Amino acid sequence: MSENKRVNRVFLITILLYVGTSLGLSLVAPYVPALAGMSSYASILLSQALIFLPGFLYCKSVAKRDQLSSGPHGHPAVEGEDFHSTKKGTKVRDFLPYRKINIATIVLVIVCTYLMYPLIIVLNAISMIFTTTGSEAVMDLMQGQSFVLSLLFTAMLPACVEEFIFRGVLFQTYKKSRMLPAILLSGFLFGCAHMNLNQFVYAFALGIYLAFLVEATGSMFSSMIAHFTLNATSVVMTFLLPILYDKLGMEQSMQVQAGGFAATMENSELIMFLMGITIWAIIAIGTTCGAAGVYIAICRINHRWDYVKHMFSGGTREKIITLPVILAILISFAMMGMRICLEHL
Repeated sequence: MSENKRVNRVFLITILLYVGTSLGLSLVAPYVPALAGMSSYASILLSQALIFLPGFLYCKSVAKRDQLSSGPHGHPAVEGEDFHSTKKGTKVRDFLPYRKINIATIVLVIVCTYLMYPLIIVLNAISMIFTTTGSEAVMDLMQGQSFVLSLLFTAMLPACVEEFIFRGVLFQTYKKSRMLPAILLSGFLFGCAHMNLNQFVYAFALGIYLAFLVEATGSMFSSMIAHFTLNATSVVMTFLLPILYDKLGMEQSMQVQAGGFAATMENSELIMFLMGITIWAIIAIGTTCGAAGVYIAICRINHRWDYVKHMFSGGTREKIITLPVILAILISFAMMGMRICLEHL
């Protein structure tokens, strides 16, 4: 069996575990007080564990298989090597691109990420015309919570776990076949894993950007830093907005009303909202062009610009999309559709 088929099975198992556990908890929780009163942080920890464990066990199995194939004298890969060029690794970190990056790269990654932020805002706003499930869930989750713990559980933990799976296990496997489909598919699956349309739209674009960052630096630390930067910004804004609205004498419920779905908006509200999206889109065009310039600087600092310019050439004919990943995508979209239907009831 090819590695693409194996990781696609891993993704399917991850989706089934996540959906099965979520549905199971929703059915059992009314009868088990401990589950009904589960804290937000425990819920996040459980969801991240369900995402992490299948991928981690897969990596362990690959490492064990490499070790057995190399005999008793197998040795780990050279630091910074790509997944497909590993020399009979025996540890998970040996075949994922965990290469140290310098301070200048970290600063540029943060700058580049903030320059991409207007584009994320536009995509999020467009999706919020139809549904606000994702945005409301995030805001509700952090209401009344500790700021420090929110940074840890909703910013840092997902940044590490999700990058390990999507820019690590999935992307590093897919790119052995063809680079462009690998970037697009790993980003698409990243969006699917959020299982709501609101977050799917911008997570898809974000996943593509993060994959490009990994290739620019040769390290998953860059995508983790960018992912954390965006998550942390959301946490900060969630804590600051209620204070701002209170100072302005506005009702807190108005925080989400800026994006409700089109069916609940008056014509004047919808027109104003669309005008706002248009203005942000114009801003996003300029900042995204700026991000492209910073991205090139990141490539040059890490001596990977020549590599990035030619990374779409070559590849194999091996299939990347197989039946397990198609089933996982269908399940994800079924969950999105169900959430939208429930939202309109």
